[in-house]
Amino acid sequence: MAERKNEAKWIENRGRWQINVQNDGKRRTFTSSIPGKKGKIEAEKKADKWLTENTQNENIRFEKLYNRFLEEVTKTKSKSCINQHEQNGRLYILPLIGHKKVTAINIQNYQDCIYAAYKKGLSKKTCQNIRSSLSALYSYARKNKIPLTKPEFLEIPNDAPVKEKRILQPNQLKMVFSEKTVIKNGKEREFFYIYAIRLILVLGLRRGELCGLQKTDIAEGNILTINRSVNRFNEITQGKNKNAKRVMILPEIAIAILEEQEAMLKREGIISKWLFPDEEGFMTVPNRLGREWEFYRNQKGTKCTLHELRHTMISLQKNNMPEQLLKQVVGHSKSMDTFGVYGHEVDGEKEEAAQIINMTIQKLIN
Repeated sequence: MAERKNEAKWIENRGRWQINVQNDGKRRTFTSSIPGKKGKIEAEKKADKWLTENTQNENIRFEKLYNRFLEEVTKTKSKSCINQHEQNGRLYILPLIGHKKVTAINIQNYQDCIYAAYKKGLSKKTCQNIRSSLSALYSYARKNKIPLTKPEFLEIPNDAPVKEKRILQPNQLKMVFSEKTVIKNGKEREFFYIYAIRLILVLGLRRGELCGLQKTDIAEGNILTINRSVNRFNEITQGKNKNAKRVMILPEIAIAILEEQEAMLKREGIISKWLFPDEEGFMTVPNRLGREWEFYRNQKGTKCTLHELRHTMISLQKNNMPEQLLKQVVGHSKSMDTFGVYGHEVDGEKEEAAQIINMTIQKLIN
């Protein structure tokens, strides 16, 4: 603790005890309105407490701060978010700067963490995730009055590897909408999740959003609300980002898919609140849906992953639908805040989106 060399003084015209203290260029004033020696002691205790806390915060090691941050994240965030921050710290951040005092951290230290990941050949997405963890850590430090340099102006190398995305080509798309059987245990049978896959292709849903759909999410007028999502730890969440919760009018082809799904569940004797349950009527979990799609695609000769079906939908619609309208449909974050502040939904936009989706898919599969 920085040593306090002065004492509180009684300020007659203000009727209070007052003491000024300074530590590492920071100056604070503490007071007490209690007359007599008791008030003098109170003001000095306040000053001593601040000096102690300020010194402790400045001397803390970055690794200790990061661990405190992870403890806080554990209380408030989902398992996937916790896992992401823990991994970024353990693998990419702490090995380089964990030993430093927080007051010794500068922007170049942060940038070195990103560059080190880049030099190992890690993806652009990994570099972005490291930057996100550093930003979240800074917010935690600021809230707790810990002096940490803000991680601003951090660059992601332009040539950082980007994982190649595949999409279903028109002939493969037509196959998914025409072939709904698979060979299982030597017998041909209806692929239980075929309608789930088709809806992802039509609406561009994330797998967790599809798994989280309930019958009550469809209102009169065929209006679908994306209310929830299921993460890879099978937790029900509010979705990937603030744009994930959204409302759309179902195109005719999506309505037909849901009707076929309902008829299939009825044939199987499955009663469930979930629109796309598993064979026992319980919520389908994302990993299960991924494995089932892999089983189907291997028999049909396509290599697209489940998430790349979402990319397929976006690719099919990008030339037919205005970008901002497409973002509304698929729940993407807006890249420019201009739209977030000044952009408002125009009457009829959702109906237009439904018509465009319907027209594009029907043209390709018929």
